Amino acid sequence: MTALLPLAYGYLRDDLIGDRDRDSGEDMLRAAARSLGYELGTVFHEPPPETGLLPPVFVDLLQECRRAAAHAVITLQGHMSNMSVPRMVLQARAEVVVHEVG
Repeated sequence: MTALLPLAYGYLRDDLIGDRDRDSGEDMLRAAARSLGYELGTVFHEPPPETGLLPPVFVDLLQECRRAAAHAVITLQGHMSNMSVPRMVLQARAEVVVHEVG
């Protein structure tokens, strides 16, 4: 019997990757999840940022992490590092670890 791996979600900002790189970005997150010992669920794609403190897709990610009791969020380097408030919210409200890879 195979043990279930802890759940992680992915997060990518579409303004930092091109349409062509969308699939390769998701592939990188899946490989990173496997190497970190997680099962990657949905990859949330944030459209180019608008004004406001919390981007809308990020709010969806936060709610899903809490609902599913996810253990981690995996993102590419730079996709969340300039967003200190959202990162802190994820860690405090959803109790997930944020991994920036690549």
